[in-house]
Amino acid sequence: MFYMKNFALVQTIGSAILLVYTIVLWGLPIAPAMVVFDVITNHFLTDEKYINYIIYSLTIGVCFMVYMLSLLFMSGMTQRIIHVRIPADKDKIVDKLESWTTVRWAVCAHLHRCTHPVLVHTIPSPICNAYYRLAGARIGKGVQINSINLNDPSVISIEDKVVIGGRSVINGHLVEKGQLILARVNLKKGCLIGAGTTIQPGVTVGEGAVIATNGLVGKWKNIPAGEVWAGLPVKLLKESSDRNTQKGE
Repeated sequence: MFYMKNFALVQTIGSAILLVYTIVLWGLPIAPAMVVFDVITNHFLTDEKYINYIIYSLTIGVCFMVYMLSLLFMSGMTQRIIHVRIPADKDKIVDKLESWTTVRWAVCAHLHRCTHPVLVHTIPSPICNAYYRLAGARIGKGVQINSINLNDPSVISIEDKVVIGGRSVINGHLVEKGQLILARVNLKKGCLIGAGTTIQPGVTVGEGAVIATNGLVGKWKNIPAGEVWAGLPVKLLKESSDRNTQKGE
């Protein structure tokens, strides 16, 4: 097939196209911000110079917020349209690295990185959750996400009351033996992902389980419900997340 035999050419042309779209992604959200700027300044500017300074300052703040929301919406919608979908009856998909699957995954990854400068200002909040949902993640109620590094939203499922600590990294992809693998990551109800934790593809963290700060949960790992795991890589620390229950008691 053409794209297999000429992947390097596709990658080169695709990178140029993506560069152009990045300009659009970062630039187009300025338009609604400019509209808001014109509306506010046309209605509220006065003859007092120093009052106008305050109005200009507050207006710029409002416009920056409009810009952030517009950028997150545009990036999230684009990812939603083009992201690689894992069939409902499967937990992962495997494809050759030189494939359209890789191209689509790489574009989504790039778009997500483009949001980092503004996404960081929305965590944790419903705005952050809404962005991740738009990009394909399944997120329950009462979820607190303190990280901009949910790197493959479309394969991540987060149930109610989950807390994800700051600087945590959740990856739904890996490359092995010339293949791209995308695998579901499932965070069950009420589990806690400590700050700085790294979670790899295919992981399930059980209901109420805890991954301690800076833990590394390797690929395909299944953390049982209610347990506490810690370390690099994580190992069982306590059989219950109840603070009064120690391992072996």
